[in-house]
Amino acid sequence: MAEDNKTKQNNDRGFEAQGKHKSHKKKKNSKIYTIIIVLLFCVMGYSGYQIISTVIRDKKAKNTYDDIINDFVVVIPDDETEIEPSGEAETQEQPSAEVPSSVTPSADPTMSAESTEQIMTIDGSDAVTQAPQSTAPQTQPAQPEAQMPKLSVDFARLKNINSDVCAWLQGQGGLVNYPVVQGSDNSYYLKHLIDGSYNGNGTLFVHAQNRFLQDDVTYIFGHHMQSGAMFGSLKKYDSSSYYWSNPEFKLYTPNKTYTLKIFAVYYGTGTDKITFNYSNEASFNSAMAKYASRSLHSPQVNVSYGDKLVCLCTCAYQVDDGRYFVLCKVMN
Repeated sequence: MAEDNKTKQNNDRGFEAQGKHKSHKKKKNSKIYTIIIVLLFCVMGYSGYQIISTVIRDKKAKNTYDDIINDFVVVIPDDETEIEPSGEAETQEQPSAEVPSSVTPSADPTMSAESTEQIMTIDGSDAVTQAPQSTAPQTQPAQPEAQMPKLSVDFARLKNINSDVCAWLQGQGGLVNYPVVQGSDNSYYLKHLIDGSYNGNGTLFVHAQNRFLQDDVTYIFGHHMQSGAMFGSLKKYDSSSYYWSNPEFKLYTPNKTYTLKIFAVYYGTGTDKITFNYSNEASFNSAMAKYASRSLHSPQVNVSYGDKLVCLCTCAYQVDDGRYFVLCKVMN
């Protein structure tokens, strides 16, 4: 009998210990579940904050540039003579006329020595070469996507807002319709609007070391925004039909309005060498043949040594540190 009681006591102790173990395990699992739930709520909260912040940021940028357009830009009716742009006296911003010899966009020779070379990322840091793309079949639509109205920009008043303003860029049926600035570096306008306010949309800006429209190639940078703002719409030029229906941009300056006719659209990386000036005709022709061979589409315009070019640059996400280039000829 005593032995049975002892066995029973031992069993009771075993059940009690087992119960305590299950209770402890249950509490431990409960803590883990609580931590997981808290982490999930933190992730959801952070994601929500990021989404709301992005919406607020994009809306602020849009409102700022909409106000600039409303206050300083006038649309000229088709039946009226273009208003002379206000601004400074005539400067040395006139591109030179083209010369007879032109580039045949076929070969991809090794480039010759060039002058005034830079290897830079969009933020001005040291940086990458090409990601060659195949040329797509060309199909030309009957009508362009949208007709862009002529503009008159009050540069004199606009420069009172920001003295770095040097031009106004219009294109893609008005998807691109922004002031262009040139600052003392290539970083400030990555995170600041034209009014100086901090914003991730930034402002379209000319490379700080460029002589605007005086160098062989002038580079204009802008962010590739998910909203399509700034240079986010340039990606549309992947499409052959879009390329053919939107072949040019307008560049307004205080002294003159230029048409930028697209020569080449191509992908690259942050370490692609950007060249402001070419030392001779051979190096220029070699470079243009290279860009033509890399272009997603056959060039619609010929370029010659002595022509001035404008290259629109933004980020691309197909490769690490990707870049997207739209190289244009300045038409007199």
